[in-house]
Amino acid sequence: MSWSLVGVWASYAIQLGTTMVLARLLSPGEFGLMAMALTLTVIVNQFRNLGFSHAVVQSDSLTWSQVNSLFWINAAVGLLLGVVVAVSGFGLAAFYGEPQLVYLCLVLGAGYLFSGVSVQHEALLNRRLQFRTIAMRNTFAGFLSCVAAIVAAFAGLGVWALVIQNVSLVLFGTVVLWLSVPWRPSRPKGFRDSVGLIKFGTNVTIANLFSTFSRQADNVIIGRFMDAGALGLYSKAYSLLTLPLRQLKTPISGVMVPTLSSLQEDPQRYRSTYLKTVSGLAHFGMPFVVLLAVGAYELIDVFLGAQWTAAAQVFQILAIASFAQLVSGTSGWLYISTGHTTMYARWSVVTSLITIASFLLGVRWGIEGVAAAYAIGQVVMFVPAFVFATRGTAVRVADPLLAMVRPVLVSVVVLAAAEGARYLAHDLSSLPKLVVLVGAGLAVWAAVLLLWPRARREVTELLKLVRRRKSAKKPGTRAEAPTDLV
Repeated sequence: MSWSLVGVWASYAIQLGTTMVLARLLSPGEFGLMAMALTLTVIVNQFRNLGFSHAVVQSDSLTWSQVNSLFWINAAVGLLLGVVVAVSGFGLAAFYGEPQLVYLCLVLGAGYLFSGVSVQHEALLNRRLQFRTIAMRNTFAGFLSCVAAIVAAFAGLGVWALVIQNVSLVLFGTVVLWLSVPWRPSRPKGFRDSVGLIKFGTNVTIANLFSTFSRQADNVIIGRFMDAGALGLYSKAYSLLTLPLRQLKTPISGVMVPTLSSLQEDPQRYRSTYLKTVSGLAHFGMPFVVLLAVGAYELIDVFLGAQWTAAAQVFQILAIASFAQLVSGTSGWLYISTGHTTMYARWSVVTSLITIASFLLGVRWGIEGVAAAYAIGQVVMFVPAFVFATRGTAVRVADPLLAMVRPVLVSVVVLAAAEGARYLAHDLSSLPKLVVLVGAGLAVWAAVLLLWPRARREVTELLKLVRRRKSAKKPGTRAEAPTDLV
């Protein structure tokens, strides 16, 4: 976990620095144009690995023949998706009334030619918990792609700087993965022994597809009924908020899915491990969301510039959704680790339809209305999400709620401290005011954990858990597969 955290936070620091530069070199309209071009790619991305990476991690036994079969399926799908994205520009250009989307999508499609041949290499690293290699790969590829984007922006290429960043990230990442994993595919053979993995991956893909489609629907609706400027403000507020939270959730998710998968035969340890992780995640994430929301105006002014401050209210509304999503998002761990992917797919379809309907209702009140619709939906669907996810598992419906109690109380104290500091520093400019309120919030956060042993123990339990898992091997047969790799 330590390497996972180092990797994702190093990548985040690089991306944040790049965002600060690009936000001052490019306009909201250019970011909005890129968001329009990514309308389909965000959805298409769910087909990139077809859920096979999760299938490889979750499987108790894995053969080279299965890995080889999945590789060629991913490669063929990557080629197909590249063509789909390339030609989608014509439809998107007509839909949004932006002719430039034709050329943007043509170049974006090239990235899928590389991504399809890297899925199994990354899955093998995850299966063996080689987080150091993964962290180094992500950081190196992210750094090179960000440098390319900044150079392009300084050269006056406008929105093409964002396209270059997108495509080069995939290219560099694929090259590093192939250099990191010694396995090489052989010629395609029969796929019969991979049917179980394919079925598992298909259900995960359906679930991820509908979840992503519902989240991308807000961009589509704003772009269609408003304009590129409004979409640029909304999408940048969303990404600025969720980017740091992903740096927290991604490494934990990467560890917890294989961990819970290996504990299926031990219900008590499964439940205990899940609860400790959710509680620790909430302790780290919820106060952090509170600080981001309180300092939204100052944060956006400092990191993006004055031209983006209109996005601050959207940022604060979306923070409500992120507060709930920190925990509700862990329901996916339960579905995948227990193999209940059919139910996972069904639930995703239902929630997607509800979310899209709420966006269509909220857009009449502008981007703030769309954000509010999403936040309300996340809160309303919180409990139902676990009613379905906990079926057939050792986890109870009330467990996630109980795991949130102390983190929520800590967050309330942090909120009071940050708001008080913000009020006292109201005469300061954005940067010193942000430093004061964040500093006050962090100080109170640390003090509460220090003085509240139970809360502090929940945080340390998470760290201990993931450190132990780092050196643990996933049980099961390794037929036809050297143990030094898979």
